[in-house]
Amino acid sequence: MSTKNIHVVIVLFSLIGIETINVQIQATPSEVILGQNSLQLRCSYTTVTGEFVTSANIQAKINGQFKTLATFYTPSVPFNATLSTDGKYLTNRVTLTNPTTFSTDSAIMQFSQIACEDKNEYMCEVSYAGSGGSTAATSGVTNISVKGNPEKPDSEPSYIPSAGIEEGNNVVFTCTGNVGKPQGKFRWVRYRYNSNGDTIQETPYESQNTTVVQMPGNCSFNGTSQLTLEMEQLDNNAVVRCQVIYQNVPQELYQQTNPIKVYYSVRNVQVTKSPIIPTFTEGAGPITLTCSSDGNPIIINTGYTWYKEFNTSVPLWTGPTYVINNVVVDKTDNYICVAQNSFNGRTFNMNNSIHIQIDFTTTTATTMTMTKMETTSTNHKTFSMKIEKESSTVVNSILIAVVAVLTVLQLGEIVGVYILHKKGIVQFKIGKKETVYADVNSDSTQIHVYSTMNSAEDSGNSDYNEIH
Repeated sequence: MSTKNIHVVIVLFSLIGIETINVQIQATPSEVILGQNSLQLRCSYTTVTGEFVTSANIQAKINGQFKTLATFYTPSVPFNATLSTDGKYLTNRVTLTNPTTFSTDSAIMQFSQIACEDKNEYMCEVSYAGSGGSTAATSGVTNISVKGNPEKPDSEPSYIPSAGIEEGNNVVFTCTGNVGKPQGKFRWVRYRYNSNGDTIQETPYESQNTTVVQMPGNCSFNGTSQLTLEMEQLDNNAVVRCQVIYQNVPQELYQQTNPIKVYYSVRNVQVTKSPIIPTFTEGAGPITLTCSSDGNPIIINTGYTWYKEFNTSVPLWTGPTYVINNVVVDKTDNYICVAQNSFNGRTFNMNNSIHIQIDFTTTTATTMTMTKMETTSTNHKTFSMKIEKESSTVVNSILIAVVAVLTVLQLGEIVGVYILHKKGIVQFKIGKKETVYADVNSDSTQIHVYSTMNSAEDSGNSDYNEIH
């Protein structure tokens, strides 16, 4: 450097003075969360021999200019640190601590609660005296960043329409609340439940927009989001939740609706019978028919009506259960259950049926033996009757008819009856004046009548003996 230039620098230093004090300001931490949190602004300085600090000011940028928030004093000036007029907004939120030495120390502003307006630029100015008189030195600038934590949504989501919701209706859900700063968003989730209250389906809706506006004085954002759903049967008793997503992380901050009532018409009508058998025999025990269905409002007892298909104009019964007590053949029919429910001024119904088959009672001929059926008549002998089981249905029918005839003839004087089945021939001896022969292997029945049965028997007529 030339001698001329050196002289110029010396002259300038003489005119403006040379600051020998070092001043710094530091925020710890530099990023804080809105609310009750700890933050410290420290104004530090270091002097040299012959200089001593008289005061220090912590300043903030207000309306584009740095203004003093608080003034601190050294031991040479016995005053407490105080907030300035521009720093009154910090009242009850900060604690001020004066420096304790003249040369190397710090002025401290300790925050106990962070507000939105604490987000700002800060600097420190130190006044000191030295060999050149009183002067001041300033620090660089530090920044405080304030984050606003989100909060639980203001209330449970509202929805329109709020009542009388039917299957197929579009319902608009709305959620509002503090989504924090940096701004978060809302996430929607629909939960469907079964009749036991267990979750059967959880459906998130991640792409719904959240409109935000900054909340005055809160350094945070208020968000609003909407979700539109077309309601289905499975949405009856469903719950819709509005949840906060902050910095892309789901928060345990949510509100949800109460179970939503969704009306839907009666459906899934089922008819069952008890006992569960294909057909019923005439004279059997009661037959119980039961009708069930689904719908909302649920189908009450009076919502079930029973009919026979033979006559649907006359109801049989009202209620979910119908009992057929008198089980007879003419009760064979299709039994129809009609279920109905009503909502929003309309009535809906659906039906289903079940066939009930009732058959005649059937009896199978079995071997029977009747012996020693005695009569009080002194003129006639005792008789016996023996019926052997025959596989032929024709023989069975004839035997049943004969038993019926014999029963009638017992009202008169029956001498004896022999019913034998040999080689397809059945011989009958009936009354005291006639005998009937029937050939069960032919299409016709031959009947022979003898007027003097007793005489023939006494003479040993072989027609009255077994036929071989």
